Amino acid sequence: MKKYLIILLAILVTAGCTNKKDINKRIITVTIEPLRYFTEQIAGDKFTVKTMIPSGNNPETYEPTTKQMMDFSRSDIYIKVGDLGFERTWMKRLTNNSPHTIVVDASDGIKAINSTNGVPDPHTWTSPTNARKICTNIYCSLRDLDEKDSLYFYKRLQELYKKIDAVDFAIRNNISHVKDRSFLIYHPALTYFANDYKLNQIPIEEEGKEPSASQMLNIISKAKANDVKIMFIQKEFKSRNTEVISNSTKVKMIEINPLSYDWCQEMTNISEKLKQ
Repeated sequence: MKKYLIILLAILVTAGCTNKKDINKRIITVTIEPLRYFTEQIAGDKFTVKTMIPSGNNPETYEPTTKQMMDFSRSDIYIKVGDLGFERTWMKRLTNNSPHTIVVDASDGIKAINSTNGVPDPHTWTSPTNARKICTNIYCSLRDLDEKDSLYFYKRLQELYKKIDAVDFAIRNNISHVKDRSFLIYHPALTYFANDYKLNQIPIEEEGKEPSASQMLNIISKAKANDVKIMFIQKEFKSRNTEVISNSTKVKMIEINPLSYDWCQEMTNISEKLKQ
């Protein structure tokens, strides 16, 4: 019994030390997992990076937990995508509760592309071209906050550029012989990806709104006219309409995850799936 008490005491002491270390370490909070990947690649071990929207959650409707609100209040920087639904809903409340936190728009300087309905698309990170700009913006915010480590951040940024360029090369190689340049997608997350590589994205849902019956017929007609073979879906945005359209067009439904932490792998995977 005495032995187990000693072990338990050791665990509690270790946990206490770990918590104290975590509390003292500077925090950066980001909106989504791809931004956490970019930020961690540049920040290295100088900051703890926390994500506001955990993997598997809808970035249009997610509500932060009490712990996340507390973490945000301790953050030196909050890096937002730019104009996601979550950000439109929560940014004012978050910043009111933590006026000292510096808010960085990762998409600053990126020219917005409108969706089918003429609304600026917020999914800027799905383009390697944009990813370089996003990473530059993140680097600049870290450099301004922590000048003594600016060279450290810069060197890591250069390495990250190489990874992004390698992804761009792999994507171009994967789609170089793809004849069918159109694809269906439930939630239009690949607008910038499609623009980079001269692809035609046909969205089903936009701005969280399910299509009407007449819109469904138009989507089905457009898919057939463009000889579409695949439909991309995300688990965060599931709908019975995808089944209806798939049955009507005979397209293959393929799950993707543009919100994945492993940005490099996911962007490459999407291009590989276009070859099917």
